[in-house]
Amino acid sequence: MKKILFFFIFLFSCSNQSTIPKPKAFFYNELTEPNYVNYNGNCGYSFFVNSKNDLDSENCNIKIINSSLNSTIYLSSVLIENNFNLIDSDFSKKINENSSKAFSVNVSEFNDLENKVFAKYYSFTGNTPSNTRFYITDSISVYLTGALYFDSKPNYDSLLPSIYLANNEIRKMIQTFKWK
Repeated sequence: MKKILFFFIFLFSCSNQSTIPKPKAFFYNELTEPNYVNYNGNCGYSFFVNSKNDLDSENCNIKIINSSLNSTIYLSSVLIENNFNLIDSDFSKKINENSSKAFSVNVSEFNDLENKVFAKYYSFTGNTPSNTRFYITDSISVYLTGALYFDSKPNYDSLLPSIYLANNEIRKMIQTFKWK
């Protein structure tokens, strides 16, 4: 009796339809056009930032949080006291550590001699912890470093639209940066 029951279950449970596994889903985000406003903090500088971002400032260290992209730009301010080479070497060490997982690194510089704003911008292609790192300095008194992080596992392909938008915001910040 059990054999007959098993035979009928086996016979009727089979079908000609093949099962196709679902592909992995990736994060989808509708990107909106940014609206920039001037950020004027108490740290001796100002720059334009997306009005949709949240800013958290503590002792001239700023977190620019973009909840729609699930990303944060960390800005750290260091005073230069005859130690510019040491600070710059520490930044270069962080660049080298981040570069180990990158396919390529794109570097660009920004120099505004009139306002004494000197910046260097590193963009990493690949599954790196930070997709963008940069610094802004007057080369005399302040060295401001920045890094872009996403609150997700690094997956360059799926994060690329968000990286593109965040990098545009960083470029806008650098281009509009002013010392007070």
